[in-house]
Amino acid sequence: MSHMEHSQSIVFVQFFSLIALSCALAWTLLAHLLRIAPKASWCFAATNVCTFIGLLLYTQRTEAINYLYWFVADMTILLGFALVRWGCQHLFKQPLTYRFDLILLATTALLMLLVPPSLTYAVYLVIVMSITAATFITLTGIDNFRAVKKHLPLYYATLLNIPFFTIGLLFIIRAMALLFSPDQLANISAADKLNSSLVMWSYIILLLLTNLVLFGNALTRLVFKVARLANKDQLTGLWNRHALLDKLEQVDALWQRNGLAYTLMVLDLDHFKLINDSYGHLAGDKVLKQTAEVLQQTLRKVDFICRYGGEEFLVILPSTNTDEAQIVAEKVQDRINDLSIIWQKNTINMTLSTGYATCKTHLTIEQLLQLADDAMYLAKSKGRNTICSMDSIDESIAASSIEQS
Repeated sequence: MSHMEHSQSIVFVQFFSLIALSCALAWTLLAHLLRIAPKASWCFAATNVCTFIGLLLYTQRTEAINYLYWFVADMTILLGFALVRWGCQHLFKQPLTYRFDLILLATTALLMLLVPPSLTYAVYLVIVMSITAATFITLTGIDNFRAVKKHLPLYYATLLNIPFFTIGLLFIIRAMALLFSPDQLANISAADKLNSSLVMWSYIILLLLTNLVLFGNALTRLVFKVARLANKDQLTGLWNRHALLDKLEQVDALWQRNGLAYTLMVLDLDHFKLINDSYGHLAGDKVLKQTAEVLQQTLRKVDFICRYGGEEFLVILPSTNTDEAQIVAEKVQDRINDLSIIWQKNTINMTLSTGYATCKTHLTIEQLLQLADDAMYLAKSKGRNTICSMDSIDESIAASSIEQS
């Protein structure tokens, strides 16, 4: 290597180290100070540290056999790719794949140890390393795509993860190129120090691109979380009124298009003010949370459960007619009646007043909501722990008319 090439390599290593350590510091700040996706941020910080250490070890390679500068360097870089995958899984709350990934790392290590770590076997070592790196990066892209497509249109989910698939493809291309043209080793890998400008710039671009994608993923996850919190009730974890109208419009549009009837159900805890006055607001909060848990356990996953007011809950029951809604209301009522909450050695029993209304062609969403609410108040007036439908309102009005006449 000439003096000019040597100087260029030193500048490259310094520049690369500055980027890697700056990114590691940025992720550490996100994890430790800002507490933004801390587990994922720690993984991404460790990724940059692994990349930095691996590259420094690459610069010390010679033709001699050396496990530190060959085997350890490659495995450190690959551990960085595994950390990228684990970080993304933490970021999007996906199942962790530690077992598979560690087996993959162990298998790669065994394959590398089949030959002495030196320049003589560099082509084989780079091919093995490239295939493993491509596997980790591609699987990370697939994981991210599956997570993001739940929140974004297919086009944007694909676009966001193209860099992962591109990087994975480039590693495969490198492996294939070395398989068919092993004489190109010096030009497309860091097997013999960093004597190729193509290799130098590819490492810088890879580092920057990876961190940009990871920052983009972190930002995407943060936006999802903020949007979710805006639509969730902080105490019970149920949907709030802000999210209700959007969901109602969706369900109503489905009914208008496919004729699948839906029912709105309003449930109100009886004597809730008395619970607060007798045992305190913390006891009331516990009652609300327990009620929310019962509703989630009793109702279907497709049912939309919303905390509608202080002690009032609203449930949208898709594909549910009046008769089916009555069965659901009775089931919920039984579960609540069986529930006892122990608070400071006191037993708190609860009951619900329930009203429901099923969609009709002549009723708007607002009118249907009002009818369900009116049915709930009718249940209150009948002595509480009662279930009334919108048909009960008509019957009550008719009975009042008869009495007056």
